[in-house]
Amino acid sequence: MSITNQNPNNFCNKYKNFGLACLRKFIDDYLKSAKDTSEINSTTISKIRKEIIKEAENKSFNLSLTKAVMEETKNALLALDYDVIDVTARLDYKAISGMSEGLFHLIFEVGLNYDELLDVPYIPGSTIKGIMRSRLYELTKNKGEELFGPLNNIGKDNAWKGKIVVSDAYPIPNNKNNNSEETKLLTGDILNPHYYKNNEAVKSEYEVMPTPIIHISIRDNVKFRFLIGIEKNANPGEAGKILNVKSAKELVMILLLYSLKTGMGARSTKGYGFFEVEDFLVM
Repeated sequence: MSITNQNPNNFCNKYKNFGLACLRKFIDDYLKSAKDTSEINSTTISKIRKEIIKEAENKSFNLSLTKAVMEETKNALLALDYDVIDVTARLDYKAISGMSEGLFHLIFEVGLNYDELLDVPYIPGSTIKGIMRSRLYELTKNKGEELFGPLNNIGKDNAWKGKIVVSDAYPIPNNKNNNSEETKLLTGDILNPHYYKNNEAVKSEYEVMPTPIIHISIRDNVKFRFLIGIEKNANPGEAGKILNVKSAKELVMILLLYSLKTGMGARSTKGYGFFEVEDFLVM
């Protein structure tokens, strides 16, 4: 989806932080419209959202800071004596993570994990770790506590933490032909709920009234980097025996590759969040 019929003022030039500029734009235009017309309608809100999407699609993000954060994270994990897997992967299709949270949820009703300090979208490490755990349980029928820790740790005297940590996944520069660290990350998107009418589920196909919801997603071909730390005394446990894997590192790599090819984040059944591994370094 590419929205090109709008010609908004370049509001993001007024602020250094793009995410907060979008929020400010939405609030200011919303309040201005309410003052001018004494009412807000769906057409007004849709117009503001389209202007924000237009700017998001044209915005090139400077990713020098995310590169530095990834290097610092890697050095920290190595200093803490973890075995480290350094992963760079490219999106096959669009991705969206955190649909019910973040500042863009206030604007579009569909959220996106967005780091307000680094001013970029990201995929939380907890999401990646949770997907890897789910894939392991799927393959081994709920084995894997030795590596990931028990599912229900809270309040238990015999609880323990898992043996791996996963960093957040941040976008990194994607330019092959030059040294620029400016990269476009976002695209307009649409969510089209069919089976609701007046916020209630319909009982018949004849009652279906599609109501498109525009929002933003991470665009295809964006490159992400993240790190996995594995404690040196980690072992694959029962899951390793079932999968015929001898080391925790080998098991984590298998789970990681499987997870990247089956989708990370929301809407994976629609093809979102599928990655191709570009670089895979074990330290």
